Amino acid sequence: MSELLASDLSARIVLALALLPFLYFAARDQVLHFTARRVSVAENLLHLALGVLLTVAITRAFLFRERSVAVTVLAFAVAGSVDEFVFHRGLPAVEHDVHAKEHFALFVFVAVFGALAHFR
Repeated sequence: MSELLASDLSARIVLALALLPFLYFAARDQVLHFTARRVSVAENLLHLALGVLLTVAITRAFLFRERSVAVTVLAFAVAGSVDEFVFHRGLPAVEHDVHAKEHFALFVFVAVFGALAHFR
């Protein structure tokens, strides 16, 4: 039993490390929302919904609830697509760059979660 607990703890540490790059770029993105361009109320509301979905997905990932993570990440992807196609046309280059890195960092986190969940 203690071996299983140690394995879960190790997996959660790896998952936390995989989350750090995303958190860094997400924080930079938030700063840009106050400096690079003015974000509308509608976009802010969509970002709030995205934040809630992502918080649910991340907390479920740390609990290794694969099905819940999959459903929430899918909902996040749909809402994120709306954000990208409606609000993110003609972004300043610096914000575009941060978004690309933020998206890739989130993909890495989800991939690490998938690998850990599979091999647990």
